[in-house]
Amino acid sequence: LLVAQVSGVCQSPNDFGRQSVGISAQMKSDQRGKVTVEVLCGEDAAAAAARAATQKKTASTSGEAVLNCARSLQEQLDKEAETGAIGYLPPQMLGQNTPQERYRLLKTGGQYSRRAAEHGRKEEYPEAIADLLRALLRANVDETARDKLMRTMVDFLRKAEKRRSKMAEDGDLSELFDALEMEDDGKENTDIDRAALKRTYREMSIKYHPDKNPESAELFGRIRDAYEILSDPVKMLLYDTGGMDLVKKYEKDGDGEIDRVDNFEVNHEISLEEAYKGGEKDITVNRRVVCRSCRLRPDLPRCRKCQPCPGERHQRQVWMDQWHYRIEEFEVPSDERCTWDRQKLKLQIERGTMFGDRAHFPSMGSQLPKHIPGDALVTIKVRKDPRFKRLGDDLMAEMRVSLSEALLGFKRELVHLDGHIVTFGMDRGDVLKPGAALEIEGEGMPHKEDPVLGSW
Repeated sequence: LLVAQVSGVCQSPNDFGRQSVGISAQMKSDQRGKVTVEVLCGEDAAAAAARAATQKKTASTSGEAVLNCARSLQEQLDKEAETGAIGYLPPQMLGQNTPQERYRLLKTGGQYSRRAAEHGRKEEYPEAIADLLRALLRANVDETARDKLMRTMVDFLRKAEKRRSKMAEDGDLSELFDALEMEDDGKENTDIDRAALKRTYREMSIKYHPDKNPESAELFGRIRDAYEILSDPVKMLLYDTGGMDLVKKYEKDGDGEIDRVDNFEVNHEISLEEAYKGGEKDITVNRRVVCRSCRLRPDLPRCRKCQPCPGERHQRQVWMDQWHYRIEEFEVPSDERCTWDRQKLKLQIERGTMFGDRAHFPSMGSQLPKHIPGDALVTIKVRKDPRFKRLGDDLMAEMRVSLSEALLGFKRELVHLDGHIVTFGMDRGDVLKPGAALEIEGEGMPHKEDPVLGSW
């Protein structure tokens, strides 16, 4: 997919769409003035400029500004192709090894226009704009063709902005990160850095507190709201997929009016030794999660493997004739995208854990858009031990003794589950009958509610 001439540039598949190749240019954005646009691994000049022009922070609806940026990047890439100083060449194929695989470069402007129109019909605006830029970057484009291509590109730029604004009505997490002056790098879909979030909030709440800066009261409110949402995984999911109205409904009624995903149940096996000693154990569960911000920023590296989330199920009446109808179920496709995440959980094993005990992890089950996440329930299965048999809180071990030991007494040692030595036996003069049992107080399993040991 990537062609590199010098070691160290775009060598890993993980660099694709993340790592800068060291080529950049300035572009005039609509809201932030001049911004820097970098070429990332796997991109050409057109793709880099189109990506920047359709992202919130660097968005531009000026066709000339986007074209000038792409032209500057192309000049640098052309020079790089001659010198090989950096060691990067854009890929010849786009979407390699996917159903969308296609040649990056085409022969005519008409071919670029037709492919851009196809992307536009699918609302794939960055790809459509990139194809139009490739057509415009060709040599000797006549004025009539240039004007037509530019009009089409500006139309796509405006549609991209309109679509982003409409989709942001269901919540835009980037606004919350902006309020806290933090960056969501888009690399991983795991939880955000809570320690960094808390530290940033403390610093900014002190800096902009209304007692010190009365004119910053509104900004302080945005900072507080952003922290309250980003610090709560449930609120963050609801805001990202349903906006502030859904968060307020959750704060007011909990899960009274908001649908909840079914709990996620798994089994985990432990040894009798672990049940005796207790402790903490890392386990991994596979759960469906809603990809954070994927609806608004599908170009993020973490969105590469995402698939559409399951749609919502609704019912409708379908009339069969003038007097009869039937109820039909149908699915409304989701705008959100989901992925499967291997979530690490810390399983606390209490001393004396029983077969069938259950650990509860709130909100760590699978997710759906605009739903409260389900809980992860881990049912503990205790394996049979080759030496000890468990009877409730008691332990039983079989021991063979000789006839002389049964008649004349004996003394034995046994290594317990945690390694300590248990000494037991019969005094001389006491006769041990076949099948008899010796009870040793305090050497059985610990009681879960009380760490005092049972019998052995």
